[in-house]
Amino acid sequence: MRSTPDRRRFLQISAGGAVAALAGCSDLFGGSINFDDEVPEEVADHLSNANNVDGSITDLTGEDSVTIDVGPGGDLAYDPALASIDAGTSVTWDWKTTGHTVTSDSTPGDTEFDADRNEHTETFEESGNVLYFCGPHQGQGHLGALIVE
Repeated sequence: MRSTPDRRRFLQISAGGAVAALAGCSDLFGGSINFDDEVPEEVADHLSNANNVDGSITDLTGEDSVTIDVGPGGDLAYDPALASIDAGTSVTWDWKTTGHTVTSDSTPGDTEFDADRNEHTETFEESGNVLYFCGPHQGQGHLGALIVE
């Protein structure tokens, strides 16, 4: 006589199969970015689920001023999303699509900002990490960071 599995056993087997199938899909659960050794832990934690981040730092040191695109191509991203600059560098965020913000989460010194217009400029005089996000899209990975050297 052949027995049929009950509903509970069926669900246990199905759930186990689904977990096994997803085990290799770490992107699904975030935290899959492998950051370069030079990326401070605070920055890596902030950007662990960020869009347009591959773990490397865009080196913009030596520049007096730099521009970061906000929402390029309609994406929920900054470009570059992770960059290093020198202290005293003027940073301009340039909106490529509407509906985004650049909001400070953590900055060196007393610099705080929350901008939602076509262009916004800040100059960072102190070394440290500048962590920022898009208010409406933070949970969707619209995050950015600057390492001020």
